[in-house]
Amino acid sequence: MSSSKLLCFPDLRSRGVLLGRRQIDRLEAVGKFPRRVHVSDRRVSWLAEEIDAHIAAKIANRYGLTKVGISIEAAKEWRRARETAAKAAS
Repeated sequence: MSSSKLLCFPDLRSRGVLLGRRQIDRLEAVGKFPRRVHVSDRRVSWLAEEIDAHIAAKIANRYGLTKVGISIEAAKEWRRARETAAKAAS
């Protein structure tokens, strides 16, 4: 199993996500933002690769290349492809 980097809320800003907590909650609820990972009772994080894929989808949408947002399935598919490429390279 590959290790995934978790991003806490303040780390999202360094990745270019300038949304507030409430807006992220709303987008998550309708499937337009990657789902959070519950690290403990009072701490949540997001997978860095899902956030990066979400931002890439937003950028691609700017040029009309894809739909806005990224589904969980698409993020998993992207992760599998990346792992396969890494295995092939080594």
